Amino acid sequence: MSKPLSIKERAGLATRSFIAPTAGESASAPSAATRTIRSGPANAILAMHSNTEVDAENRRLTQELKSWEGATPARRLDPALVEPSRWANRHDDSFSSPDFEELKADIASAGGNVQPIKVRPVAGTERYEIVYGHRRHRACKELGLPVFSIVESLNETELFAEMDRENRLREDLRPYEQGEMYRKALDEKLFPSLRRLAEALGVNLSSASRAVNIARLPREVLDAFPSRLDIQFRWTEPLIEASKSGDDFIQRARELAEARAGGASLSAKSVFDQLVGTVKPSKRHDVSVGGLMLFSVKEGRDKVTIELPKITAPKLKLIEDFIAKTIGEQAA
Repeated sequence: MSKPLSIKERAGLATRSFIAPTAGESASAPSAATRTIRSGPANAILAMHSNTEVDAENRRLTQELKSWEGATPARRLDPALVEPSRWANRHDDSFSSPDFEELKADIASAGGNVQPIKVRPVAGTERYEIVYGHRRHRACKELGLPVFSIVESLNETELFAEMDRENRLREDLRPYEQGEMYRKALDEKLFPSLRRLAEALGVNLSSASRAVNIARLPREVLDAFPSRLDIQFRWTEPLIEASKSGDDFIQRARELAEARAGGASLSAKSVFDQLVGTVKPSKRHDVSVGGLMLFSVKEGRDKVTIELPKITAPKLKLIEDFIAKTIGEQAA
């Protein structure tokens, strides 16, 4: 009786039986048909090995994908497809300043904006709306460079909050720009009140109020300054107090704006001092006879206003004649 084969010998024999003989093997090698049949298990083993590698690669890629969960896609966009937000608070003056030219030069030397802007897709179009990064977008557009952008879908309130947060981190944030942004949000009912706006954005209510008050100053006052961006937070209360003098204050603001347009060199501080320092507070007193108030006199910087109750036309004519005669005598 022959000696039984060991497990190792049987395994080797089984493995050799799956492998087709090569050219030069003995004539006793299996036929082509037999080789085809015997090669089936070998192919199965190879396929199982291949599937194991694929599974391992899938597991690796799945793990890598998990590491990117929560990440926001970024891409280079044609700046012509990107439009400013309606909440944008950048005044035109900020795009003609030395700071902007320096930013533009930096972007040009780097071949694009290294710090990405953020945009959201505009529904139903291939366009995007800026969440933050208006100056970087403008610089890339003027340079003819694609703008590196983070793309994320946001609702209106989320967009406003992210824009405000980014703006407040900037060193060059100007009170007027911040106030104008908050003013728009309040006027267009994005927030029901200034208090709710401050709570939603996590900003100080007093600071938000001062910023909005700057943006709500009369147009004549804003135009009196060389740039609205020059108005400082600490000037808010004095300007508002001076504006209570009414027409005198507005007239003075117009005069300063006209002086600047005529070539006068006036700094923002000079304009502020002249608006606040030269406007005298109005004085008002009532004139009464026998306890009956007849009229009020309001004394301003360069004029006196008389306020009369409704009276008959003949009596009004007598008063007009009296005033004309009195002023005429003073002029003589």
